[in-house]
This record gives sequence, C-alpha cells and structure tokens, in this order.
Amino acid sequence: MPLKSQAPEAPARRLPLQRPQGAGEALSAKGALGFVISLFFISAITTTVLAQSGDMGYFTGISEGRRLPKTTEEIVKAANGAKAAASLFVYKEVILLSGKPVVFEGMLEVTNEAPAQTSSGSYNKSLRVYPTASTAQGVSIMRTVNFLVNYRRENKQLIEDYSVTSWTETIVADSASFTLDQRLSSFDASILTETNPAVSYYRGDISRRAVYGSDSGPSSVDTMDSFYGYSSAWSATEAHKADVTVSAPDWQMHALLKPAVSVRKILQYSKNEPDSISFEGNYKELFQNDSGLNYNILTVPRIYPDQPLSGTVSIPSRNTFEQLPSPDVSYLKGHFALEDIRKLFSCKILDGIPKHFQPNQQMTRGQFVTALTKSIKLPVEPLPKETRNQVQVIVFPDVTSSRKEYPYIMAAYRNGVAIGRNSGNFFIDSPLERQEAICIMIRSLGLEKLGLDPTVATYFNDNDDIASWAKRSAIAAARLGLVEKDDQGNLRPNDFVSKAEAAAMLSRFLDYMRNGLADDYSEHIVGFS
Repeated sequence: MPLKSQAPEAPARRLPLQRPQGAGEALSAKGALGFVISLFFISAITTTVLAQSGDMGYFTGISEGRRLPKTTEEIVKAANGAKAAASLFVYKEVILLSGKPVVFEGMLEVTNEAPAQTSSGSYNKSLRVYPTASTAQGVSIMRTVNFLVNYRRENKQLIEDYSVTSWTETIVADSASFTLDQRLSSFDASILTETNPAVSYYRGDISRRAVYGSDSGPSSVDTMDSFYGYSSAWSATEAHKADVTVSAPDWQMHALLKPAVSVRKILQYSKNEPDSISFEGNYKELFQNDSGLNYNILTVPRIYPDQPLSGTVSIPSRNTFEQLPSPDVSYLKGHFALEDIRKLFSCKILDGIPKHFQPNQQMTRGQFVTALTKSIKLPVEPLPKETRNQVQVIVFPDVTSSRKEYPYIMAAYRNGVAIGRNSGNFFIDSPLERQEAICIMIRSLGLEKLGLDPTVATYFNDNDDIASWAKRSAIAAARLGLVEKDDQGNLRPNDFVSKAEAAAMLSRFLDYMRNGLADDYSEHIVGFS
C-alpha cells in the first residue's frame, strides 16, 4: 500500500537553508555536548518501555499477557505516582508427564523486583502457579520457584542470568501424582535485553531438567527453550520454541512446544449512528490479548500409540476499550491525510486546536521530534522551577526552555533520537526533510541494522539524491513498509515534509508498532497469525 503522504499534492517548496556541508544528522566534537550546563543526569535510555520476560512463566505454558495501560490510566498514574499492581495472569500449560498431553488451567503469579540502574547487581524474582476452582478435576499444578537474578549492563543492553534458590512442585495428571525432587533438578536461564527509545527487544535461552518421583517410578522432563520478545507502548509479544523430552521408566516422549502471547492497542474509528449528537464520531482503543500454544509430538510413547500427534491450546482474548477524544477536523473532508490527522489528534500526538491545523504548512524539525516523542511515549521531565542558583540545561543553543518543544526535544536527546547538526544547533524551526524524518523513526526503533546491504544502492530511482547518512535508514524503512516509492519510483529524500505528510508517516509508524512488530514475532517464530 503506498504511503498516503505520496498522494498527488505539490511537494512543499524548498526554502534556502544554510547548512554545513555533509552535516546530516551528525554531531561534531564541539557540537551539542559543548553547550551542556549540567542540571539533569543525562542517561543513555530513559524510556519507560520495559520488556516483561517471564509473563508466561518460563515453563512452556501461556498466560493472557500483561495488559497495556489505558491513556487515562497512564495520566492518573503519572500524576499520583501510583505503583503497578501485582502481576496475576490466567495460565495454561500442557502436561506431558503421564504420556499424553493433558491441559492444565489455573493462575500464574509473578513477583518481580526491578533491577537497579547500576552497572551490575542482583534482584529476586518468583513465579507461582496454582489451580483454580474451574480447573479440570484430576489435573493440577502447584509450583513455586524463586530466582536470584544477577545482571550487568553493557551500554543499552542488559544481561540477566537466572539461578534457582528454591523450587517446589507437585503435578497431578490422569490420577497420577508427580512430586519434584529439587536435588536432582536444575534450571538455568540467560536473557539479553536491549532498550531502544521506542521498543525494548529481548531474547533468552532456558535449559531445564525436572525430575519427579511417582508411584510408577522416577520421571524426568528435559527442556531446551529459546524465546524472543519485545515491549513497546503500543504492543508487546513473546514467542518460544521449546524442545521437550519426557523420560519414564518404560517409555519416552519427544515433543516441540511453541507458546506465544501478544498484546496490542488497536485503534478503531466509529461514526456515530444518531443524527442528533454533537460530534460525528471518534476513535477508541481496543486492548487485545491473544495467547496460543501449538504442540507437536515427535516421538509417541508406546503406552499411547494412537494419540493425536498435535494440538493447540489458547486463552480467549480479554478485550477492553477506551474512548479517545473526538477532534473536529471536518474542514479536512476529502483531504488525503484526514484519517491520519484525526488519529494523531485523538492520541494526543498532535496538539493545539484541530480546526487551526494547517496540513499544507511545512513541518519543522522541532514539531516532528515533539510528535515522535509523544508517539513512542518517552518520559518527559517537567521543567524545574527557576531559582537564582539554577540554570536550565541548554544542549542545543536554539532550543531554550522557553520553547514548548523543549522538554520533548530534551527527552529525545537523552534517548539518542534527537542529535542535531554540525554547528551544535538543533535547527528547531527549520523545515524537515523526508530523509531526516525516516532516520528519526528508524533510530527510535533501533532497527538501523536492517539497512545493512551488500551494495550502497537503495530501492529508489533517486538513490544518488539520498545522503550517505540516510541510506541505511531508507533501506530499513522500505523493508519495514514505513516508506514506499512514489509513482516515479523515487523517495524524494530532500523534499520538505508538510504537516499532512508528517501525519501520514507517523500514522504508518504507529501501525507498524501496533501490528507489524507483533506479526513478525508471532507469525515468523511460532506460526500464529
């Protein structure tokens, strides 16, 4: 689908702009940092996005997933400093100990201390699984696992190593009871998380051996589990591939389990049905949770030779809604970017009075970074009260605290999104180029690596017009579907972006964060759609 902003419309006229040769988005040695007067601690990544690995329990089961917060909830929480509630999830797990798949349904409780903002350290984490009244009779898991998590930080990456301090477990399946022998059991997990401004990505590996005593003799379950996940303000997904071998005194089973959970915010516009209502319609956010588990039995135990070789377990989606404000953009009827502009005003990404929005006006660098910061929900620090002995941080000489864009550009700067140009200025009021917008979006996602290509050519006919510092991002954006060629096969990298075009670009950017990322993990890794 072509980018909406490439609909027939005259591109914004380029204005003369003094710019150091080859400046691009790079900083010189005596650029922005030379203008800093220290007041805040400028950390590497301050985003509140935190990957929540462990929300499925590390035992190849599935949970309903962590619900993304509503907009009103986020605002109230920020105002009151409220802490997050305890993590309790509906949970399902496929038990293989009896020789055939048996589905357990109960609850998963996760207690997690957050790692401190230090270069290394440790914290405690615990998982508890228990049955509920609705659990099928004769099927039960009672499991409590306490972990000591040692961690270290390397730039924006966090490495966590798990070790078990205590593990108790009793499983009942097909009227047989299995009790864990912790002395003979082991659990080892290591997880790498990389935090980027818009998204935290993680991958991990688990090696687990669980040895059980039962009336029929000792049994063991050996699991090798690799998993991937990410978390953002708009969606989060975790997907596993687990190789499981069950060994009993007189039989053996080998199975492949693929559990996954995906949560996302879906934006839906609803036009009002009655005529006698003061607003035409509005967007609502649908909070959707999808969980599923595929299992395939590769080696059938001889005690159950005729059992099915595969199956699927799922948890019904738990949908909730939140209504969003209804901006009056009726004056844009027929405009190619009407829906994009309405969406961004509804999500509070565009501000001001909607009916005063001028879609054909050029978008400035400061305005775009402000909107992008709101799109990815970067934490924005309030301006401190001025006193005689305090001085505001000035990173870019042309971005002073009197500017409304200041806290957003500072948040983007702290997280590596806003970089500026060679002279040290941000050029806050300069019109935004298409290639600059593309670089900023890809940088916030942390996906510059997708721009690595064996040739220096991009997919566009005007490849030679794309600045060297923008080519990797242009390739990455094309691969992600964030930009496409126009009718002449061009990117038009040096064209200035109108506000309408910027709205279309940010709208597609949000769609990727809500759906594109989730599809990549759930479809490509475990085969769910």
